Amino acid sequence: MTQPRSSLAIALQDYKGPRPGIALTIAAIALIAALIVGIVHTVGLGRARAAIAEGGRAMRTLHQYNAALSVWGQMAATQPQFAQQRDLRDSLATALKTQLGALQAQLLDSTDQDLVAEIIGDINSWTPDRPVEAGPVGERGREAMMVLTARQDSALFRTAAGYQRSQMFAALLIGFTVIAAGVLIIPMSWVYVRYKRGIPPGM
Repeated sequence: MTQPRSSLAIALQDYKGPRPGIALTIAAIALIAALIVGIVHTVGLGRARAAIAEGGRAMRTLHQYNAALSVWGQMAATQPQFAQQRDLRDSLATALKTQLGALQAQLLDSTDQDLVAEIIGDINSWTPDRPVEAGPVGERGREAMMVLTARQDSALFRTAAGYQRSQMFAALLIGFTVIAAGVLIIPMSWVYVRYKRGIPPGM
């Protein structure tokens, strides 16, 4: 016995697109590609967002260290009048060396590590009886801090640029989705909707 034809089969008599088998294959390939690109895009965005957030925290930390280094340099350049000033100067130097040592251990680039080591070495080279003609206090350390800050700032901009380039994956995702919809979903949906609205095939 012949089976009654479904409404979709009847509606497909008016289908003018690619052969359903070919259209289904193209749509499946496009959807699989869109899925892969979407996963890569999501992972890339997550990594870029985390790197930008970490870079922003690092920049704020470096600016704080730079301000503390400048204050210490000013205090070390003059003889303290009170014991509290001397204690504050020494505690500031100790805190800077501890914090910079922790930062040096976190950095992966050897050049950045050397710059931090130069800052710490400049602080360690200072003594209370340092002669005035030896030059400004902490000058080498401040120069190294400026270079380190510039390098970290440049790395942050490169990460942000990579985040912008990831928009290419978003464009690919949209493109593959449009291909899948254009060759199969939209044409079949159109003829099916026409059939359900009472428009006979061929009209």
